[in-house]
Amino acid sequence: MKPRMILTDLDGTLLDSAPGLMTSTNTALAAMAALRRASEAGAEAVLATGRFFAGIPQELRDLPFLRYFILMNGAKIYDRQEDRTVYRAEISLEEGEKIFDLIQPLDAMVDCYQNDMGLIDQKYYQRLDYYVTDLASRTIVKNSRTPQEHFREAVRQGGTIQKIQCFFPHLELRPGVMQKLEEQFPHLNLSCSLPANLEINAPGATKGDALTELCRMLDIPVEETAAFGDGTNDLSMIRTAGTGVAMANGDAAVLAAADLTAPTNQEDGVARVLGRWF
Repeated sequence: MKPRMILTDLDGTLLDSAPGLMTSTNTALAAMAALRRASEAGAEAVLATGRFFAGIPQELRDLPFLRYFILMNGAKIYDRQEDRTVYRAEISLEEGEKIFDLIQPLDAMVDCYQNDMGLIDQKYYQRLDYYVTDLASRTIVKNSRTPQEHFREAVRQGGTIQKIQCFFPHLELRPGVMQKLEEQFPHLNLSCSLPANLEINAPGATKGDALTELCRMLDIPVEETAAFGDGTNDLSMIRTAGTGVAMANGDAAVLAAADLTAPTNQEDGVARVLGRWF
């Protein structure tokens, strides 16, 4: 059965792993062409990403057949056609402060998305080479965060938080931090989408939750959807979709949960699987 809705992650899935992460690569062009064919055949094509809207490459934002965007791991569903938010799930400022208190004394970097912007303490931004060791990840952070001289005060002025991110220059620190977060904030969603990062979202802010809500809004059975992903922030979407497709370069948990495995993001994996249907 051809799916009526196609959802795809960006980094590590639709986009290749080049440091610039531009969509002009052959991988991205092939995937965009495949999504266009799916849209022309009547399927709803949706980008489901950990990024905020302005952090998505302009070439993708400009694709005329894309209307709905699942953003920040499901913290927001944005309807571009009507320029409005149709779903949101955010971390309270009080909980955000407690998370910052836990992370900031450690040898790790912490920042957040708030009001569709990336905010970062200037002290971290000036040392990105140290905190974000992966070049592709560092490019994303550099291009999507606005450094703040007084980060905590800026966040307090902004209200609720859409997503909190951490990067670990020494990856062995991450499991212990995740354990502490799970003990103190068991209701929050923890996931990873980039090497050495950790993403923290509110209850209800998963790609799977957003997929379910978008299906309800559009009256499309969840069983008639297909979702592509590679990171643990895609896991809920892979499990929820009628057909979950893991990239061959994906996390082991995503590969285990998927119905299908696509070739890697460097091998036109999304385009090649969509070519079976459209």
